[in-house]
Amino acid sequence: MKSLKDIYAAHVGKVSDKWTIYLDEYEEKFANYRDIPINMLEIGIQNGGSLEIYLEYFSNAKKILGCDINLNCHKLQYLSEKISVIVGDANSKHVREIIKAHGDFDIIIDDGSHTSFDIVNNFCNYLDSLKLGGLYVIEDLHCSYWDGFDGGLFHPISSISFLKKLVDMVNYEHWGLPLSREYLLANFSANFGASFDKLPFSMIHSIEFVNSLCFIRKADSVKNEVGPRIIAGYESLVEVPHPEAYDQIIHSPSQQENFYANRIYLPENELVECYKEIQRLQARIKVLEEA
Repeated sequence: MKSLKDIYAAHVGKVSDKWTIYLDEYEEKFANYRDIPINMLEIGIQNGGSLEIYLEYFSNAKKILGCDINLNCHKLQYLSEKISVIVGDANSKHVREIIKAHGDFDIIIDDGSHTSFDIVNNFCNYLDSLKLGGLYVIEDLHCSYWDGFDGGLFHPISSISFLKKLVDMVNYEHWGLPLSREYLLANFSANFGASFDKLPFSMIHSIEFVNSLCFIRKADSVKNEVGPRIIAGYESLVEVPHPEAYDQIIHSPSQQENFYANRIYLPENELVECYKEIQRLQARIKVLEEA
C-alpha cells in the first residue's frame, strides 16, 4: 500500500503542495481512517490536487469535498464523482448551508486563508459537522505568528492563542470556578463575531500541536472526563492507599481565592490595557523631552 508521500511523489494531476512534516504526520494520524468509507472536507484547495491525492489515499472514501473562495476553482473538473467542489467563502451563511447539506465529516482540514479570523470562525462553524471520533486539522499555523495574518508571538487573539485556550477547555472540570467555557473566549467573540454558545466544547477529546499543525479529536463527552481513580496491585511499601482512594471521583477544590485563577479581567485584556498605558507613558515622555 502506497504511503501519502509515495502518492505525492507519483502524482501528475492537478497541483498540490504540502510541507514535508505534514505528510509525515498525516501518515500516522490518518491511518485509522484509510480503509473506511470516510467523508472528508478540505477548506482551501487552491489548484485542487489535494482532493485527487486524498481520494487515492482514502480509496474507500464516500466523499471528498473541497471548498475555496477563488472563483477560478469553477474550472476544476474531476473524473470521480466522489470529488466535488464548492466555490465560495466557507464562513458565509450560504456556503455553510451547502457544506452542511453534505452531512458530517470524518476529517476536516482547514487550509484556507490562514488568518486568525477565518480559522476561529471555521472552527466555530464546522466543529459540529465533525463526527464523533473525527479529526479536525488546521494547517499553516506558522502564519499565526505573522502580522499579516492577524498574528504575533504575544498577540492575545491570534489563532494560536485561540487553540491554546482549547487546551483549557479539555481540562474544564478542574477550573474550580463557576465560569462557562465561553467566558474564556469572550475576546474572540467580540473581535471576530464568532458564536460559541452552542459549540460542543465538551466533545473535544484531545489537542495536539506539531510544527505549523494542530490536530483536534472529537469524542463523546463522557469519554473526555478524567473518570474514577483506578488502583492496581497489592504491595504498598511506600504509601498505603486510603480506602476512599479506590474508585475515587476527583473533586477540584474551589479556586475563588487563587489570584492566578479568579481574575476580574481576562489576561489578554490586562495585556492590552498595559500596552495602552505604556503607549501613553511613551507619548508623555516624548512631550517632556521636546519641551
